[in-house]
Amino acid sequence: MKLKIKVKHLFALVSILCAALILLQLFVMPRIEVSMAKKHFEQGTVGGKEELLRAIDASSGDDKWALIRRYMIENGRDMSMTSFDVIAGDGTFQTGTVTLFPDAPRWTGEEKIKYLEAYVEGGPVNGYLDRAAKQLAFEYLMLGRTEDATRALDRTEQRLSGSYDNQKRELKFTRANIYADTNEPETADRLLNELSERSNRQDTYLTDKIAKLKARIVEQRDDTASSVSGTIKKSDGTLMPGVGVYLRSSRDIYHSLLDSEPYLTLTDSEGNFTFKGVAPGSYVIYIGLNFEQIDGWTRPANNNEEWIDVRGGEQLTRDITLQRLIQLRAPVDQQVITGETVRFEWEPFEGAAYYKLNGTFPVENGSVGFQIKDHIEPNSIELPLETLYGVATGYSYKKFGDKELPDPSNLLGFADSSSRFSWSVEAYDAGGKLLTRSNGYRLNEKTMGHLPFFYLKARTLTDADRLLLEGRMDEALIAYKADYARNDQDHHSLRMIVKLLGINATDKKQPFDAGSLTYLEKLASVDDSGNVLASLIDHYGSVGNWPLVDQYYGMLKDARQGKVESYTQAYYGTLLLKQGRVQEGEAQLRQAQKNDPSNQFIGSYIACVLYLSGDLDQAEELARQYPERSYYDKANPDWSKLVHELAEESRDANDESYFLKLQEALRVGFNGDQARIEDWMAASDNAAMRAFVLELSKVD
Repeated sequence: MKLKIKVKHLFALVSILCAALILLQLFVMPRIEVSMAKKHFEQGTVGGKEELLRAIDASSGDDKWALIRRYMIENGRDMSMTSFDVIAGDGTFQTGTVTLFPDAPRWTGEEKIKYLEAYVEGGPVNGYLDRAAKQLAFEYLMLGRTEDATRALDRTEQRLSGSYDNQKRELKFTRANIYADTNEPETADRLLNELSERSNRQDTYLTDKIAKLKARIVEQRDDTASSVSGTIKKSDGTLMPGVGVYLRSSRDIYHSLLDSEPYLTLTDSEGNFTFKGVAPGSYVIYIGLNFEQIDGWTRPANNNEEWIDVRGGEQLTRDITLQRLIQLRAPVDQQVITGETVRFEWEPFEGAAYYKLNGTFPVENGSVGFQIKDHIEPNSIELPLETLYGVATGYSYKKFGDKELPDPSNLLGFADSSSRFSWSVEAYDAGGKLLTRSNGYRLNEKTMGHLPFFYLKARTLTDADRLLLEGRMDEALIAYKADYARNDQDHHSLRMIVKLLGINATDKKQPFDAGSLTYLEKLASVDDSGNVLASLIDHYGSVGNWPLVDQYYGMLKDARQGKVESYTQAYYGTLLLKQGRVQEGEAQLRQAQKNDPSNQFIGSYIACVLYLSGDLDQAEELARQYPERSYYDKANPDWSKLVHELAEESRDANDESYFLKLQEALRVGFNGDQARIEDWMAASDNAAMRAFVLELSKVD
């Protein structure tokens, strides 16, 4: 059968097919490509970012703006000074990035600027326009392009209509804030006055911000006020513009960084920063960095090392230099250790006098790290596995059914042959200042290096270990005691007994009983790390067995080669004061004070100086030199004020017996007996003495 098609029908069919093909090419295929590009970007597929950029470039009109809104503006940061990937300060590194697409690749500043500029210039006038402008300004500021930042904000303010009055006011305030940060107070003042003249009574939030910024500008103009400035760079000389810099008070460092804190700024194009009009107090500088800025680098600072004490009328300088991360050599890359020793090796760091070796144990939802060995002079060390097994680990908690119990893997530490461990090193100069470290942010092949993971497979888990790993703590303790009873050379079981007894005593808030002390003392006699000795000093100090306190402190000094931790040394000093051995206690407290930037025991040290010499001027100078820092938001005493009030009271008393009364008061404070302190307080007529002794009794 022959099929006949007329020419006009054939032409119509061809026309329909061509139209369908054109429709497919013009409308359907692009939408499929855009959909795939979005999916690949969100999933972090290789090449996904490039696909999405091509899709944005190929789009136009509302489709283009919708893509920029969704994948840049909604996922961006609106001029928040705290919205950096990493906040580094006081020995801590916090990652705070929040993103709609956690698996998606990151935009570079160059990429964001290109598309945000396009949106600010040609995007629709809606609620996203001011956000785009703020984000564009922030990217400019990150590059030190202050004029471009203020110009973008001003241009957007002009584009917004009257129905977006609140957004316009926010943009004007943002400009004022930038001018205040870049030492142009007159321009900032003018913009703030414009805002105040057109104030919106309902907008109390912005009104408060205007008032605070005006107050800051007044403080900045005070030539007699204190300032803190500096430069941030890398050790290779690279200057670092666009770094967040935060001068945080001693009361603020124990909570997350807030935009409402008073001293926040960005480094300029030369990496410089300045805070003017800084109120007297104790501060620490934190810095905010993007991953690209810190990749392969670290800010070398330990906890409580970088305090800045502002007393008034000072111009202080604090420069910050990032250092390269140390590369590790062995054990690395999942190496399995089956022998009786493990050799740690890393690249040497120029200028390092010694290194500290740290280990990390996995715990539920994270990991915890502890010191393995300190004061290692070469860039390698071989350690017996017994040394690793004896590392003090502390403990964290893990869920077992409906109970929260100490994480067994953490308690086993390096003795858990089922765990994977990691390690790191820190380099120090001869004065004990941290130079750099190995652990940090390594985000590409060039900076990654070897991975610091390894396994210890020399020992086999015991039945007691398995009970512990199952969360059967009481049964595990019984099993460890039985194992130790059968073999008193079983140091692993002895260590685990001591750990579990310590947890029981802590949970029940009771001191060690006689049976528990026997195990602690046996471990102290065979464990050359000295880790258990602090617990024995604490126990025998609480019951007043001074000969054993002296004995165990002497053993701790030997174990630490004379370098006892400042807290334990200062605590021992206070125990000497309880015994009336004030000169010995003063010597311990003085030495501990040199190594304790928190100045936690400064009150006890000042009290010793007063007791031995009666020199109120020296005591007041010590209080000014070593202000006690806040920790965990504790309200600390002002020892300088307390000593000054003692001096005033002594002059008013005009009585030679005042110093004898002060010595008696200090003896009461040294003793620490609360009932005796309360009796003395009730009988004393000297208000300044009472205030001093009350604070002295709280030193811990």
